[in-house]
Amino acid sequence: MEFLIEVFKIIFILTYLVIGFVIAFESILCMSGSKIAIEWVRKRYKLKGFMLSTYIFFPMLLLAYLFLEVIPYYSGMTKTIVKFDISAMLYHVFKDESDKCDD
Repeated sequence: MEFLIEVFKIIFILTYLVIGFVIAFESILCMSGSKIAIEWVRKRYKLKGFMLSTYIFFPMLLLAYLFLEVIPYYSGMTKTIVKFDISAMLYHVFKDESDKCDD
């Protein structure tokens, strides 16, 4: 029985890491304004679903931001750094849905 519990723990952790990496990578691309990433997110998610996913995978999002934006900026590989702002990214990706929520 203990073996099955350990297997489920490992499966849960690996699933969190893989799905979290995908969500974090797409979120960082959306923050930088990538049209392809925005289309990908719009095709697969609604506003509330993507918002929930970004908050569930927030640690992965911070890690991806560190590796994709902060480290390249401070090592001199890029000239600008994208501002880490989840609410602005969500508004930019889901402009029409967020306008409906305001009504």
